[in-house]
Amino acid sequence: MGLGPPGPANPLSSVDEGPLAPLGGGGPLPDGFRLLEADACLGVPGLPQSATGGTSLFTGVNAPAHIGAHAQGYPNTELKHLIANQGVLRKARERGAHVDFANAYTPAYFERGQTRHRSVTTVTAETAGIRLKRLEELCRGEAIYRDYSNQILRDGGHEAELLSPEAAGTRLGRMAKKRDLLVYEYFQTDIVGHRGTVDDARGLLSSLNRFLMAALGVLNPEEDTFVLSSDHGNIENMENSSHTSNPVPILLWGKGLHKWTEKSAKPSICDVAPGILSVVETR
Repeated sequence: MGLGPPGPANPLSSVDEGPLAPLGGGGPLPDGFRLLEADACLGVPGLPQSATGGTSLFTGVNAPAHIGAHAQGYPNTELKHLIANQGVLRKARERGAHVDFANAYTPAYFERGQTRHRSVTTVTAETAGIRLKRLEELCRGEAIYRDYSNQILRDGGHEAELLSPEAAGTRLGRMAKKRDLLVYEYFQTDIVGHRGTVDDARGLLSSLNRFLMAALGVLNPEEDTFVLSSDHGNIENMENSSHTSNPVPILLWGKGLHKWTEKSAKPSICDVAPGILSVVETR
C-alpha cells in the first residue's frame, strides 16, 4: 500500500473517513494521528519488492542495498540471517518486552516441514522465539488469519467463525492490550493490487478501514501506540498490476509519536523498526 495521487485509479481516494482516509486524499487526517511519507526504494534501482522491503521494515537495515538489489517473494539465506540478528521482535524481546505475532497458520503449512516457504514476518517471529499460532488458537479467539474474516479458511474447507471487520478488529485490539508489542501482517491489499479490480480494491479498503477503527477503539492513546506501514506500494495505482515507486505510509497514533518525527528528516521504511523499539523502551 503506497501513497499515490488521488483519482479514479486510486481506490484509497474513495475512503473519506477513518485512519485510511488521508492515505488517498479522500479525507483529512483524523485527530491524534500522524502520517509520514516513507521512501521504500531506498536508493536502489528498480521497484521495491517484498523480501527486501519487508526485511528493511522489520530490521531497520537497508536490505536491498545490503544484497545489491530488490528481491521478490521470500527472504533468501542472507536476508534470513539479517532478520535473525536484527529483527524487531527479537530485539524487543531481548529488552524484556512481551512480544507476539498475531497471524494464524493452517495445518497444511506445518505439514510441509522443511519445504515450507517462510515469509519475512514468519522468520521475524520464529527467530524471536515465538511459537507460530495454529487454527486452534484462532478458534479460541487468540489469533487472526491473514484475511481477518476467515472467509479464505472457510472456502478451503476449514471450520472457522466468519468474523465481521468489527469483530476481528476488536479481537486484535484485545490481543494487543495483553502484550508490549504485537505484529499483525495483512497482505490482501497486495493480492488485490496485483489481481483485482478497482471495485474489488474499494471494497477491501472499506472493510480494512472498519477493522482498523475497531482495533483502535480498544486501545488507549495515553498507553498504546498503533503503527501501520508497508514494504511497497501497489493498490494505490490500479492502472497496472505491478508494485510502484511511491512512498508508503507510516501512520502513527497514540503514545510516543514525537520520537518518530525527531529521528529523520527524510523518513524511509528503515525507520519503522527503530521507531517501534523507541516506543517499546518507554513502556
